[in-house]
Amino acid sequence: MIESILERFAQGEDLTKEDLCTLLRVPVGSRDYYNLLAEANGYSRKAFEGKGLLFGQIGLDIQPCRINCKFCSLAADFLKGCTPFIRDLDDTVQLAKQLADAGVRDVFLMTTAEFSQERYLDYGRAVRAVLPDDVRLVANVGDFDEAYALRLRDAGFTGVYHICRLGEGVDTGASVETRVRTLDAVKAAGLELYYCVEPIGPEHTDEQLADEMLRPRQYPVGVMAVMKRTAVPGTPLAPRGEISAARLAQICAAATLAMRPKRAMCVHEPDELCLMAGANQLYAECGANPRDTEAETSKGRGFSVEDARAMLRKAEWS
Repeated sequence: MIESILERFAQGEDLTKEDLCTLLRVPVGSRDYYNLLAEANGYSRKAFEGKGLLFGQIGLDIQPCRINCKFCSLAADFLKGCTPFIRDLDDTVQLAKQLADAGVRDVFLMTTAEFSQERYLDYGRAVRAVLPDDVRLVANVGDFDEAYALRLRDAGFTGVYHICRLGEGVDTGASVETRVRTLDAVKAAGLELYYCVEPIGPEHTDEQLADEMLRPRQYPVGVMAVMKRTAVPGTPLAPRGEISAARLAQICAAATLAMRPKRAMCVHEPDELCLMAGANQLYAECGANPRDTEAETSKGRGFSVEDARAMLRKAEWS
């Protein structure tokens, strides 16, 4: 059923939305399912020379976020009555240095949309000052314009994690148009864009998934990712549940073939099956986490550098 699609991929042809939908419709556990995973795994093992990558993310604040995503533990509706918390600058710098010393190649600073843009630049400059030159610094913040993108670059950021989420404008308080303007600003400023198909829930169609796999082709994306939605208790979308690990691996494999990422393919949260379906990159996390109700995610859902490294080794990524 999918032999011709995989053959065209192997010959260097870009897959179409129709191709991706066909791959996503393959029944889990079928011969085609395993052929899809094998093709993505083979691509990544060769493209990334068998090497796994560790990234680290520090969540800087816990405060009611106006974007109010229906799956997020930091949404304004979820955090009613919360006393805002912002991580100390010196503590953030120390954490970033520890992550780099532990072998993390890219350090992400994540905030809610409420975090001051000016203050964020201060954090970026301070963290950049302690990171080795070969460790990337990545922004994960609310929407912004091209002028601010240039300021991020000048502060020492090398890239930005930003996406158009599944259900944008319905399950979130942001519009697709606003997200795309930020994506365009990242590109115009010469920053690397980190893209992800997320947060994937059982209700999302193959067509929706394929659209977000193809969107980043027009941007400077070296790292592609997929992420399932975590059913955070008490959030509006929690009753919809979560997709299975097997389904996530299928989506990971299709996204790998869709984008042919040049530097890394990520699955988030860390998942062993996806490491045999194209993924070679995992995150260690500390601080706030939109998928966790613990104030310090390293004590909750967040993986440590050691945990992520061990999982990569289990899948024989060096």
